[in-house]
Amino acid sequence: MFMEEEVIVYLRAGFLIVMLPVMAVVLFLMLKFKRMGYGWFLIHLVLFSIGALWWIRLLETRAFTSSIYNSLMIAMIGILWLISMIFFVKGLFSLRNKGARV
Repeated sequence: MFMEEEVIVYLRAGFLIVMLPVMAVVLFLMLKFKRMGYGWFLIHLVLFSIGALWWIRLLETRAFTSSIYNSLMIAMIGILWLISMIFFVKGLFSLRNKGARV
């Protein structure tokens, strides 16, 4: 699939315009309430953002790289996403009420 050259730039910029304020809000909540659960969410957002930016980079360079490299990169992005989701769930469990049952 071919895309216009500036689409990748807009995609990367749009992603950062959304994710950086979200990370700032989570960081603010973590500092204000001093709960480690927000730290787990922040780690999740950082790892997710790295994976998303790698994916955007893959969209940008896929025509110039080998299919083996592309496949390995997609696998690495998937593993990074899995790890980020583990941190997300850990954050959810750490912010729940202590008396709540799972």
